[in-house]
Amino acid sequence: MNYEIGKILCEAVDSSKINLTGENDGRTESMNSEVEVTNCIREKCSQIEFLPKGHNRAFGDITPLINDIEYPINVKMIDCSKSGTYNGGGPTVFNYVLFGRKNTTWNALQNRIIKNKPNKCVKKYYYLIYFKNSDKKSIFCSLGDIARESIQINPSNPIQLKKDINLVNRTPEEEAKFIIGLFEDVLFKRAEPYLKYTGAIA
Repeated sequence: MNYEIGKILCEAVDSSKINLTGENDGRTESMNSEVEVTNCIREKCSQIEFLPKGHNRAFGDITPLINDIEYPINVKMIDCSKSGTYNGGGPTVFNYVLFGRKNTTWNALQNRIIKNKPNKCVKKYYYLIYFKNSDKKSIFCSLGDIARESIQINPSNPIQLKKDINLVNRTPEEEAKFIIGLFEDVLFKRAEPYLKYTGAIA
């Protein structure tokens, strides 16, 4: 997908007043307010075809359809006044980016990578990052655009985006190496308690 389209989407939300839903629970508010963002995009970017609305937990919060190709976008609502990280995906994201497939398990994915380690990514998984209650401009990027220091690995919710997002340019080969490196970091984090328990690591 042309990044110019991402720029159009960001300009649409940045020029609008997004109604935050106001729940006390920040995560619930973010989930519900994501709907406000996607509704705004659909309304203001009617020249772009989107897949029909799906469930909030669908693979993409909003998915442009360009030349019959789907481009899932994960909308993230970031509160700059708070610390913490924001969920950026798990094994399905790795599987989609590396192999163009969706649902998978950790075991199936690691076996696929061992048998056929990609040197280029098949797909891009995009984020539209909207900063709540802030004058900061929204960011549109793919997972492969994000600097490693802007990502935290978590064994339960693997890809965690930090609120300060830095972007880098990578060649297709560097992007694949970066994504596989993230996957390997997740595997280590998931195995770390066992490795410590067995004495394999200190």
